[in-house]
Amino acid sequence: MTSPILEFLSKQISVKKIAIKENTIVCRLGDHCDNLVVLTKGKVKVMRIAEDGRHITLYNVHAGESCVLTTSCLFNEKAFPAIAITQVHSEGYVISKNQLKHWLTAEPIWQAFIFKMLTERMADLILKVDELAFDSLQTRLIHWLSAHNQAPHLKITHQEIAQELASSREVISRLLKKLEEKQLIELHRGEIVLRKQLLS
Repeated sequence: MTSPILEFLSKQISVKKIAIKENTIVCRLGDHCDNLVVLTKGKVKVMRIAEDGRHITLYNVHAGESCVLTTSCLFNEKAFPAIAITQVHSEGYVISKNQLKHWLTAEPIWQAFIFKMLTERMADLILKVDELAFDSLQTRLIHWLSAHNQAPHLKITHQEIAQELASSREVISRLLKKLEEKQLIELHRGEIVLRKQLLS
């Protein structure tokens, strides 16, 4: 079922479409933003990278969504403060800065989309800050694994999990091994199998 915002954009003659290959950096730290993209398919990860090379995922953008940091940059004429990279082949509608601002005063459906996105992303980021400040890494790891229980067989590397949780591969591997010893997960090459005990 097409979301209301995608249906709205599909009827706009002035809006262009874009297709981006998997593992393409669409925005780098310090880039100037000229447009906003609303995804129709695919997935884009938005993350920060520390000087020591550690990554932390701020959020992921899916179909029917857009990047709140890009929106902020367009409003405030600021440089992009993170890195955005496609996780799979992605497509979307490209909205110019002038169009974005015009619709905010002229189109209620666009107003609702932008304010809903800002509200939800702010809540997500506050939750992430709380986790970083108050939860142990092992607790965050268990929560992260539990959130992916739709697919008990996770095709993911320890390095990728480390990037999600702003840690190192060595530390994540050690914690995963402890969870395996407790029979909460099974570790295989490039795959983690979640046991029911972890999800209970």
